[in-house]
Amino acid sequence: MNKKAGWKRVFLASVAFSILGLPLVSCNEAVMFKSVTTGILAATEGVFMRPDVNLRQKNHAAADFLVQEFRQDIQYGDSIEVRHLHEVDNNTLTSPLGMKIPEEIGMRLLDLGYTVNLKDVATGANKPLYIAAPQSFNESDFFLTGSYLRNRKDVDVYLRVVNAKSGQIVAAFDYKLYLTAEVRKLAETPVQIYRVGRP
Repeated sequence: MNKKAGWKRVFLASVAFSILGLPLVSCNEAVMFKSVTTGILAATEGVFMRPDVNLRQKNHAAADFLVQEFRQDIQYGDSIEVRHLHEVDNNTLTSPLGMKIPEEIGMRLLDLGYTVNLKDVATGANKPLYIAAPQSFNESDFFLTGSYLRNRKDVDVYLRVVNAKSGQIVAAFDYKLYLTAEVRKLAETPVQIYRVGRP
C-alpha cells in the first residue's frame, strides 16, 4: 500500500470517528490528532450541513475540532467551565439550542478525559449529575463559551475556548449548522413578557 492510499484510509477513518462520536484519543495517547487534522478540517462543512447527521454527532465533531485546537494549551488536569451560548443579537438571551450544543460538547470532552464543569448547561436527565460542582471548579482554568445566530436555512455557531486568567482565546471554531426540524425547534427563544408601568 502506498503512502497516499494509507493517508486516505486514515482520513476516512478520522471522519467516520468524528461523525459517530467515537473517541479519537485517550488520556495517554493523543497521537492520532496530528494525522487527522486535515481530515477534520475537510469534513466539518459537510458534516454540519448534512440533515442525515443528528445534532449530537455534530456536537461531538465540534468538540473533536476544538480539542485539536487547544490540546497544546489545556492539560488533562485543567478544568473547563462550559457556559451556554447566547444569541448574537442579544447576549442576555439563549434557547434550548444554546444549552444543548455546549452541553453535548462538554460531555464529549468528558469522554476524552478532560475535567469539565457542566453545571451551567446540564439539562434533562443530565442535570442531577452536575448540579453540585466539585470544589476544584471554584476557579476554572478555561471557559467554553460562544454565540449563535439563526438564519433562514441555517444557524451560525461561534465557539470559543478562553483562558480564564489571561483572557486569551486558545481555540475557536465557527461553522454553519443546517436548520433541521430538531435544530429549528431548539433554537426557539422563550417568549419574554415585559410589563410597562404607568408614568
